Amino acid sequence: MANASIEFKGSSFTLSVLHLRTSNLADIRADLVKKVSQAPDFFYLVPLVVSIEKLESPVDYHAVKTLIEEFNFIFVGFTGSVAKEQRKLIREQGFSFINTAKTNSTKINTSEKTAIADKSVVTETKTIAVPPQCNLYTDKVHRGQIRSGQQIYAKDQNLVVIGSVSAGAEVIADGNIHVYGSLRGRAIAGAKGHHKAQIYCQNLEAELVSINGNYWLSESMEQNWGSPVYFHLTDSELTSSKLI
Repeated sequence: MANASIEFKGSSFTLSVLHLRTSNLADIRADLVKKVSQAPDFFYLVPLVVSIEKLESPVDYHAVKTLIEEFNFIFVGFTGSVAKEQRKLIREQGFSFINTAKTNSTKINTSEKTAIADKSVVTETKTIAVPPQCNLYTDKVHRGQIRSGQQIYAKDQNLVVIGSVSAGAEVIADGNIHVYGSLRGRAIAGAKGHHKAQIYCQNLEAELVSINGNYWLSESMEQNWGSPVYFHLTDSELTSSKLI
């Protein structure tokens, strides 16, 4: 239809995934209380997919959805490598099941004629790896301390903070984040899905760091706590290393 009021198109979005390791709802609730209380603003109305791949016993799907929504998440559906029958059951109960796709570097195969003998062509196939597309950002520079309750957002830019980020403050960038001081609040880089984004700080005491939807709370940063650190993604997993 030339003048249709709607149009369906395929797209991709970054979603947070909650990996369940037990079917015990009381244990799940207790752990959610601990996690959400550390950064309630970050988790508020976050779309959430629940992975049931690691469960060894059945779970009440309706109860899981109710529990997730109790903590103000937006429940999207279930995911995980499970049996076809289980996926069918989940859908029959009215829930979405999201199939995960393995992503590999894009490759292009090109054939070159390397020899011709007796009217036969010998072909050698070369594999050329295409590097992932990267975005170039300009810098948004903030000079001075970012105080508790403040939020600084670098839209389509890197964020450079010449100063410290206080506890309760939040810095967000679609590109990288550089903090030339102490990072005590929350830092969210690659906010629009830039998986090559990184976070740098001179002194790590953060409440939360996140890159492309992958996040750590303070309890996961103990190894490099109080040190100059940078964060990046390795195979879609958040990792950290000391700067010096």
